[in-house]
Amino acid sequence: MAYGEALGEKEPLSLSKEPPGNDEQKALLMIGAMYAYGLGVYKVAKAVARVLLQVLFGLRVEGAEKIPLEGPVILASNHMSFLDPVVMGVACPRVVSYMSRDDVFKYPILRWLLPRLYAIPVARGTGDLAAIKAAIRVLKSGMAFGIFPEGRRSRTGHIEPFKIGTAAIALRTGARIVPAAIIGSDKAWPVGGWPRLRRPIRVVFGDPIELPPGKTDHQTLEEVTRRLEAAVTALLPPEYHRKPTV
Repeated sequence: MAYGEALGEKEPLSLSKEPPGNDEQKALLMIGAMYAYGLGVYKVAKAVARVLLQVLFGLRVEGAEKIPLEGPVILASNHMSFLDPVVMGVACPRVVSYMSRDDVFKYPILRWLLPRLYAIPVARGTGDLAAIKAAIRVLKSGMAFGIFPEGRRSRTGHIEPFKIGTAAIALRTGARIVPAAIIGSDKAWPVGGWPRLRRPIRVVFGDPIELPPGKTDHQTLEEVTRRLEAAVTALLPPEYHRKPTV
């Protein structure tokens, strides 16, 4: 059974004290060990975050039953607020690993907490190969991985063009992609502003996207990326759609 099972199901498998010699297997066992080590912290943090998001922002979730409860899966959504990773983690019935800017790990409390929330540090503005490899290993271990294909928070209030990295990771791992839309987080905590209470937040999950097996050429990456972008856009209200360029 995969390490990244749905919360409430059986606990992860116990790990051998002597990992195999293969580097990839060692990496997967390390992820599994961290999963088991941090699971209690994750459950508590998720329960607290759920209460706060529901009380302060009236969080509503639609389509969570569309998320596969086992096996590698990528949750791909639009990104407009600092709240988005927390919102997605609460909305998903599974444990979700995310990439996080490496500079936030310099604060002692976050340096302790974020690894227990399965956050992967990534150097901002660079092609951080180590972070990408870590994301691939997370998925190969059977966990869920959350990602924002735009690559940053939108400053325009509209969805921005998706980058091909999500498609590349999905094709490399065979993970299904579940498109998601986060609606209202930009008003609850806008870029460059402070939180605004009582601004409702809603998360909508779409149908999983099955990918063509064995294809990783540039054309396939572009096709999958455009398909994913269209799927996320379709879940968003028109006010979030990107304005056509003349």
